[in-house]
Amino acid sequence: MLCSVYSMTSSQRQTQFVSDSDWPDWYQTVGGCYDEYLTDSGQPRPHWTKLKSCLNSISLDVWNRREQQLKRLIEDNGITYNVYSHSHPASSDWAMDMIPFMLPESDYRYLESALSQRADLLNVFLEDFYGRQTILQNGHVDPFLVYANPAFNRACHGLLAKGEKYLNIYAADVARSSDGKWWVVSDRVEATSGLGYALDNRLLLSRILPNTLNHVGTKRLLPFVGDFCKQMENLAKFNRHNPHIALLSPGPKNETYYEHSFLARNLGFTLAEGADLTVRNNRLYMKTIGGTQQIDVLLRRVDSEWTDPLEMRNDSLLGVPGLVNCVRQGNLKITNALGSSFAETPANLAFLPWLAHNYLSEQLEIPSVATWWCGQPSEREYVLDRLDSLVIKPTFRNYNSRSYFGPDLSGKKLDQLRADIIARPGNFCGQEILRSSTTPVYNGTRLEPRPYLLRVFLVSDSKGGWKMMPGGFARCAPDTDQLCVSMQTGGGSKDVWVVPDAPSEAEIKPPNLTTRPVELDTKLPERRHFDLPSRTANNLFWLGRYIARAEIQARLLRTTISLLLEEQLPNIQRACLPFCRQLERSLPAPTVLTDPSSGQLNSVQIDANIKSALNDPANPDSLVKILSSIERITESLKDRLSMDSWKRIQTIRQLASSAERLEVSIYDQESYDFLESALEHLGSLIGDITENMMRSQSWIFMQMGRHIERGITTAQILDEVFHSQEELSETLLRRILDLSDCSITYRRRYLDNLNAAAVLDMLVFDTTNPRSLIFQADSLRELLKKLPHATTDSRHPIDTYATQLFSQIGMTNSEELLEYLADDETERMHDFFAATIEKFTRLSVMVETDYFAHTQAIRPRTRSIITE
Repeated sequence: MLCSVYSMTSSQRQTQFVSDSDWPDWYQTVGGCYDEYLTDSGQPRPHWTKLKSCLNSISLDVWNRREQQLKRLIEDNGITYNVYSHSHPASSDWAMDMIPFMLPESDYRYLESALSQRADLLNVFLEDFYGRQTILQNGHVDPFLVYANPAFNRACHGLLAKGEKYLNIYAADVARSSDGKWWVVSDRVEATSGLGYALDNRLLLSRILPNTLNHVGTKRLLPFVGDFCKQMENLAKFNRHNPHIALLSPGPKNETYYEHSFLARNLGFTLAEGADLTVRNNRLYMKTIGGTQQIDVLLRRVDSEWTDPLEMRNDSLLGVPGLVNCVRQGNLKITNALGSSFAETPANLAFLPWLAHNYLSEQLEIPSVATWWCGQPSEREYVLDRLDSLVIKPTFRNYNSRSYFGPDLSGKKLDQLRADIIARPGNFCGQEILRSSTTPVYNGTRLEPRPYLLRVFLVSDSKGGWKMMPGGFARCAPDTDQLCVSMQTGGGSKDVWVVPDAPSEAEIKPPNLTTRPVELDTKLPERRHFDLPSRTANNLFWLGRYIARAEIQARLLRTTISLLLEEQLPNIQRACLPFCRQLERSLPAPTVLTDPSSGQLNSVQIDANIKSALNDPANPDSLVKILSSIERITESLKDRLSMDSWKRIQTIRQLASSAERLEVSIYDQESYDFLESALEHLGSLIGDITENMMRSQSWIFMQMGRHIERGITTAQILDEVFHSQEELSETLLRRILDLSDCSITYRRRYLDNLNAAAVLDMLVFDTTNPRSLIFQADSLRELLKKLPHATTDSRHPIDTYATQLFSQIGMTNSEELLEYLADDETERMHDFFAATIEKFTRLSVMVETDYFAHTQAIRPRTRSIITE
């Protein structure tokens, strides 16, 4: 969190006229602050020259259109950041400013060198305190700062072998002071969040400002990403040629979960939660549909204290029991190492210069914000004497505590704070308030200065050094007067462009297209085979079921409404009763659909039932509830879905939101139009998945969910139609064909001769009809053959049961079922459909038990099995 105080005169805040052509020039700096864009004389800094010329060539109208395009991209791609409010996270779209943060290459080289030294120092710091503790034994650090610190994990003492690095990834929040010098505001080593957002910011601007990005000579991020992935692979101890790397995430409710899924999807890591992992024989395993598979490297995004309920917090549901012992036995590499949060303690900043001098024999190349720990008498007196000009922070990082800005406190509050410090001096430290520099932000009409905080990232290399990302992630305050910079308080983000100080002629010239291309390695690399995690398979399975359920519910509602709107005769309208009964399945009690006195339909009650089936949030089977379930379950599948599929999901999310506000009535065209739109977007999602998704285990489980749901629901609807007391009229048969999207095929085969046997044959026994019952059963049989159990057991119970389901349907025929109706033996017709429903349901339970319960042993892999 960046803290800064500065003043701005009223004249500087006055909105000035901005023309369409010179809008970038109407920029005024804040007096007394270093500005990243303009010098004290009002001239653009050299590394801004090219960007300024590009901005001047873009009219304000074009710029505003591109800003709208950026917002649509963020929304379509589902880029979110969870903001916590009243203990409940609320997902909000990512906030980004199109004006990049410009960092000259000379500053980049300086920061890389200075922060590499700092990362090495923190490694020494952690190695000593979790090892020999010579610093503590020699009395150079007060034991209170160690043993009273909740970030010091006793279980991590002696956890790593001598020479192993505690930090492989390092991030720092830096800012300039008023004289233009860089300072470190805070170190980020426990969970170096922001890397994924930095990469995504660059992807967004490469879409919105591609020519500008290339014109200014911005350094590319791809080489750093390659170095990052290589370092993760090098950490593997046993399986370096093909390591299994997992990213441990707290789950979708975490504030930066989008970043976790982005990194996993784009870097090829497996996104995992604590429930996906298990420890056996002091080794960490992923629970997959093929059994358990060992994890070689764990990229951690869960705080240390929550990672192992056996040795850390015993109330944690985010970690894995036994995880610490896996590291202790040398069977797992976690980065950054458990216990690293100890290095982030604010009070430690006061001791880093001394540590650098005594343990590295060097001076800190980049200073920290001046810090005084009040547990020392002289430092306490210094803080108390300057209480109104410092920021007072808790000694230890605590998300429930707050910082106090002296200039903002009244006399009474200052006295209370003074008394608290005197009573518990060890719990407080004072920090200098950094007079932060500013950077331009577009506010909708013009550029204005905002305080910022720059987060940069470094990764260790195989030679023991560090490489810094030629970019980063900048946060800007939401207002020029904001003291703190934080995404949680409404701040925005910027992409960071590292640009040459003075481009050489070679950099300006276009590339030589006649240069000989790099020779390609013709040897095919080994294909990585990792089975699908069980939780992910479960989510994909239910995503398929929810998609099919939403489609069928929308079709059922559309058929019912269109019948009531198009048919006015009461005896014909009664054909909607089987459909209404299907919609009523989740209602608490049977509803009377007819007026007993007249025998006609009770349109008021039907209207209420349709409203409940469409957008009643209390009805678990309402369409809006099903659409919300699709949105909820896909939050855990961001790393598995393509961007095109995710855009379809975002549209469905918007549909669910609009349906909640919909005033439903069977006499309102708006309801019918909404259902048409829902079916259109669901069809787009299904088509995108069918056309573009790899025929991997992910696709298999999603398709199995769709076929099971379609089989159950189709059987239920046919049971209502053919087992009901309503007459099998032409209207009812025609509507059941419309519901199943089989009308055109039926006419092509049988012209307009509506026959109950032909309808039954098409919807139950036709193997070429993708909506028939037998098609669902046959498809399930074929999909099950591609799962891991098929290689170990040729007569597995799940395959046997799937064959029984197929046989039950296939050994019956439409004439036999129609004889039941002719002989008034409707119960036998009902028994057939009830048995079919029961077998589809039982098959679903068997799939869940065999693949999602995590009880199976490892199955041997064969080439016939489809893997991820």
